[in-house]
Amino acid sequence: MSLDDVDDDGRALARLVRPVEFAATGRGHGVVRDVQRGDVLLEVPLRRGFSYDDAMADDEMREIAKACVRRDDVVALHVCLERYRGKEAKHAAHVEALPKTFDCAFNWSEDELSELVGTTCLKDTRALIEETREDYDAIGRRLMAMGKGGWLLERGVDYERYAWARQCLWSRQCDLMRPDGTRTRAMIPYFDIFNHSPEAPLGKTHKLNAERNCVTVYAGRDYKEGEQAFISYGSGEAANAKLLTWYGFCIENNPYEELDLTLTITVDKLRKTVLETALRASAVAYLQDIDTRWRESGDYSEPYLPMLYSILFTPVAEELDAEGSTAEFIIKHTVPEREPLPPPLQMMARVQQLADADLNDPEIRKAIMNAANDKTGDTIISTANEMAALASLKLIFQDVCEGFTVGDAESDAVELAKPSEEVPYRKRLALIERSGERRIATKAYAEASTLLDKVVRDATRNAVLRTEGLCTDRKCVTCMSHGCRWLHELRKQRPMVDAAIPTVARYAKTIQDALPLAAHLQTLNLAYLWLMGQIERDVVSRAALHSPTWPLDVESLPDSSPYDDLERMEKLEIDGSLGEEHPPFGAEDEVLLPAAYTQKVKLWGSWVLAQWATCGILDINDLNSIGAEAAALKRRHACSVPTSIALDFLASIGPIVEIGAGGGLWARRLVERCVDIVAYDTPTFDKDFQDGGAAQIHSSKLTEVNWFEGMRRGGPEKAEEHSDRALLVSWIDIGAEGDYGTATLENYKGDTVVTIGEWRGHTFGEYAPGTMATGGSFSKDFQNELERAFTREKTIPVANWPMFDSVLILWRRKPVS
Repeated sequence: MSLDDVDDDGRALARLVRPVEFAATGRGHGVVRDVQRGDVLLEVPLRRGFSYDDAMADDEMREIAKACVRRDDVVALHVCLERYRGKEAKHAAHVEALPKTFDCAFNWSEDELSELVGTTCLKDTRALIEETREDYDAIGRRLMAMGKGGWLLERGVDYERYAWARQCLWSRQCDLMRPDGTRTRAMIPYFDIFNHSPEAPLGKTHKLNAERNCVTVYAGRDYKEGEQAFISYGSGEAANAKLLTWYGFCIENNPYEELDLTLTITVDKLRKTVLETALRASAVAYLQDIDTRWRESGDYSEPYLPMLYSILFTPVAEELDAEGSTAEFIIKHTVPEREPLPPPLQMMARVQQLADADLNDPEIRKAIMNAANDKTGDTIISTANEMAALASLKLIFQDVCEGFTVGDAESDAVELAKPSEEVPYRKRLALIERSGERRIATKAYAEASTLLDKVVRDATRNAVLRTEGLCTDRKCVTCMSHGCRWLHELRKQRPMVDAAIPTVARYAKTIQDALPLAAHLQTLNLAYLWLMGQIERDVVSRAALHSPTWPLDVESLPDSSPYDDLERMEKLEIDGSLGEEHPPFGAEDEVLLPAAYTQKVKLWGSWVLAQWATCGILDINDLNSIGAEAAALKRRHACSVPTSIALDFLASIGPIVEIGAGGGLWARRLVERCVDIVAYDTPTFDKDFQDGGAAQIHSSKLTEVNWFEGMRRGGPEKAEEHSDRALLVSWIDIGAEGDYGTATLENYKGDTVVTIGEWRGHTFGEYAPGTMATGGSFSKDFQNELERAFTREKTIPVANWPMFDSVLILWRRKPVS
């Protein structure tokens, strides 16, 4: 019996497998006879492998090891040395059996690596390439200092040979647990031929038999003679990013798929302490729950226990002793596909949204630990904090999703569905890796969005259905004069609301970009309706714009298309958010609609929502300020907000004449689309048409700036000159008074009219003093006359300022009877 067939005591070793070339995996181990789960397949003495202890037992290597920083460097150089020694080497047979090339991403070309943009594997591979080069150069410098500068090249260890040895270790050595709980790493011959399978039971396929000083491999299931036997590389190595980085392969539909997320934050001493404690507690609670459920299940396989997080850098306490001192804290979170928002990540987000003053509050620190220790994840610190934490996570995963700049989910799926021979092997590996991580990031984004929507919905519902503090005196002079029964409560709560301003500002900043534009406008409309006591009335349904955050019952789903369109324009940077050239009357680089609208509505909406979540009530002065600023922006820009949907529709109906064009912003946007439009406006409100607009906006003119260089001077009489064009009128009777609109309609002899503005059935009704059921865009007479002579053919929603419900309506003249 040869040395490989007996242990240190001369007892026979098991060997029920032999190397076989398999079509799917390449070389692996096939069983030589039928075996059952738990049978010993292979035993190999530990002394037969490469390890740090083995390297240090080599006289030459022991001296060279002084030039190494890492233990893996020592073992890698030992592998190189044994390869140099050839057939006389102790490990000659093992070295001869080692692969000469690898498919690890470490060896990929730049073109091949470009397929991995956005993935954990690419980040890790770039770091490994840099680390390996630096280690090799550092070893050379240290050997030079030791007087052995020629040793590397004398032993044939150039950089390529050294990198090859490192890859041998990455892909073939394993971690083994000793009886005392310490670990050792070794690259064991024959054992290192086993391939990994996600179906192999975790923690059951191999271990170190300390009594016999052997690595022992067990059958993870029943195998028939000739079948390939697999092992599990363990929870920490089973994700595709690690399989590709360290081993050079990936697994489709990998049940252990993970995404690594590295975050850097700034901490002081207290924040560092609280954060580390909360992270540890949340991870322990989560993993203990998994372990408990596994023990109750009786599963043969050990439970999947993801790493969850690792702290890559934390400042030592002494560095933070000085008052006001801060430092970076770097942490890597592992995001498993089966738990896309792991508890430690949520806890970190919660702690990060707290101010320093919050962390100094013992009650808040207690709330932090209660949340961290709750394995269900249902315990939160506060509603406002949870809203901001989820908003931050949503934005983080949005960035991760956008980082996958190569391909997309649909095209990648098409490529992966092709036969293997039609897709280059390394490209296929990249497709599997990036599609898996994109899938996790997408799931995490979706879960954060769903949870955020629920928190927003609950916070808004609690606020708008509040009755505490509502004035019950129906004859209260103060309430009657203002049309609001909340004035007494708002004044009473003002000190509390003022004290919360820093907290509200902090949370609003996080929420602002995490919620869609429609949700922000919905919040604003609900705030005004709540203030005016309209929540229980049918008109409240007009405020519904974003169903996931809508807090009340609604009969039909709201149409958020104009707001989705504005956000699409913002993302494509075609909304003017980067500034644009203007006519002389506009300020240089001033942001126009729709960008100015999008930015302001998000700012206002996030403030109101954060105030509701933090205080449970609003500051009426804030709503008044929002209303005043919105009115000023309307005067400066336009009363209805142009979207690409509305503009494209107008472009489709042919040449246009616009009467009462105001500042000309809609005309400007249409000309930018090469639409043939003639626009007219009178510089001031015209008393000949009994305009009430001047009184409505306390100004002699409707708009402050002429945004359209082609604007012509003229009023309703000009409509007669352009009856061959479609007539466009928008907010032509500001304040719904006067006969500017009816005069225009009387002069127009064409067949097509487009109105943009409020119309009966498209308003918030008489929700407040001075508002009308027919809206404030067109007089009642104009609406009656247009409906008498024209047929309403199509209605398109447009974006609105708070508490307006404008639409674009296409009208066709009725046939003369």
